[in-house]
Amino acid sequence: MAPTFFRKLERQTPNVLPIIVILNLALTGLVLLISFFQGATLFSLARQPEPALVQMVNGKSIIAQSVEWDVRTEASIHSFIEEILPLLRWESNKLPKEFAEAGENKLVKVPLLGNINVSRINYAASFALSDGFMKAYLQSLPELYKQHAKKNIKEVVLQISSLSTPQEVKNKPRQWTVDALCTLKYFGDGSELMDMAPYNNRIYLTAVRQPKFVMEPTPATRLVNGIRAAGLEITLIEPLKE
Repeated sequence: MAPTFFRKLERQTPNVLPIIVILNLALTGLVLLISFFQGATLFSLARQPEPALVQMVNGKSIIAQSVEWDVRTEASIHSFIEEILPLLRWESNKLPKEFAEAGENKLVKVPLLGNINVSRINYAASFALSDGFMKAYLQSLPELYKQHAKKNIKEVVLQISSLSTPQEVKNKPRQWTVDALCTLKYFGDGSELMDMAPYNNRIYLTAVRQPKFVMEPTPATRLVNGIRAAGLEITLIEPLKE
C-alpha cells in the first residue's frame, strides 16, 4: 500500500521537541540569573547603614550617610580649598576679636626649621599640608614677610575667583588636582588697597584618614582642625602654566 500524504509529511517534518526543551531551559536559567542579581542588589542595599539625621551646633539639621574613607566629593574638595587656601596666605594685624585676644597674629618659632619665625595662623594652617610640602611652605614665609614689610604692606588677602572640577591623578588613587584662579590683594595703612596680583595655581590633594588633633586648641588651631576634619591634605601648590 502506497504511503499516504500525511505519512510522507510526518517523515519530512523535523522533531522540534528537543529544541523547545533547550529553549525552555535557557529561559529558565536566564530568569534565575536575573533573580539572583536582583536579590544580591537588595541584600547589599539592606546592609548599608540608614542615613542619619545630624543636629548641627548652629541648630540646623542635615542628612548624613557613611561612605568609604577615601571617597571625596567635588563639594568637599572645593570647600576644603576655599577654607584653607586664604589662611595659608593670610597676613594681617586686623584680626577678629577672639583671634586678637589670643595673640594669633604674633610670630611663633619653629624649632625643627632652625627657629624661623612665622605667624601663628600660617603655622596652624600648615598642618593641612603634607609633611614634605609643609616644610617648604614654612621655610618660604620669613622671606615673604620681609618683602611685604619693605613695601609697607600691612595686610594680604587671598580671594578665590574659581575652582576647576577635581581631576583624579592617573595611577595614583585617592589623589586629585584642582586649578585655582585667585587674586592676592595687598593693603597698606588705613586699609588702602596698594596692589593686586594674580595667584593662579594647580593644587594637588590627597585623601587621608581624619587626623588626631594634638595641638593646643587656640582659636586658630580650632578653626584649622575643623577644616582638616574633611580628611584631605595639600601635597603641592604649583603655578599654572600660561
